[in-house]
Amino acid sequence: MTHNVVTYPAVFKRDPDTRRLTIIFPDVPGAISEAASMNSASANAAAALGLILYDAPSLPASTPLAEVQRAYPGETVQLITADLAEVVRTVTNLA
Repeated sequence: MTHNVVTYPAVFKRDPDTRRLTIIFPDVPGAISEAASMNSASANAAAALGLILYDAPSLPASTPLAEVQRAYPGETVQLITADLAEVVRTVTNLA
């Protein structure tokens, strides 16, 4: 692994009925998470991002934040960072 820390824009969509947040990464298909609060959402999103990418042979390009914000008007968009080396240590310890 050549990249230990990665950062990608995430989109936080709030369900109007349940008020729960679903977090997606437009650049990383399959990286999706859910949470009840923004604090939990950011942590959950970082974990989901790391789990999808920690053993990827190559990393997808990251779209600039402003471009993702334009693509998702009315949604919260912020950068999420994951430490892939930390994910590897965690996954290895679980094995």
